[in-house]
Amino acid sequence: MNEEIFVAAPTDLTRVNVTLRSDIRYWTRALGVSENVLRSAVKNVGEHSWDVRAELRRRRRR
Repeated sequence: MNEEIFVAAPTDLTRVNVTLRSDIRYWTRALGVSENVLRSAVKNVGEHSWDVRAELRRRRRR
């Protein structure tokens, strides 16, 4: 049986809030990264989701 786990989107999709477990769960799945990679990206560029996405794209190109 194929069960998909529902992960609710954060109320503010413009921010990656790494203090909320639910947001970490959402963003790691949405971006296809581990929690450590997500936290590192947020630490480097801040919480704005577009900046985090851009940082992760830059890292993949290396």
